Amino acid sequence: MAKQKQQIQHAAVVNRFAARLRELRSSRGMTQKELAQVAQITPTYVWRLETGKVAPGIDLIERLAKGLQTTIADLIPETDAPQSEKLLRQQARKRFDELLDNASKETLLMLNPLLARLCETSRKSA
Repeated sequence: MAKQKQQIQHAAVVNRFAARLRELRSSRGMTQKELAQVAQITPTYVWRLETGKVAPGIDLIERLAKGLQTTIADLIPETDAPQSEKLLRQQARKRFDELLDNASKETLLMLNPLLARLCETSRKSA
């Protein structure tokens, strides 16, 4: 009779890492396959990381961070606590500045109408 594999209960940090990895990969428009290639792992393993089924080693976290152009610390959030409005503004400003620094004309043509709509919505809800 085959022995059933015991399910490991990972620490909460693994789930925070999984959610952050998925968030960063998606925000950069990368597929799991693309991230797998730069991190030198399989797409299936990326899926397992993003679902919290496995806990990565330090060297893999470093390769993932490099592939996502971020830091190791950014991949491992300290808590699940809701973020403050100030922190959310800082993160939005950082991402917006990155976008503007690297945006092509086509990206800016798509971005401006979107920003106009967001500003309208923001004014109406204020």
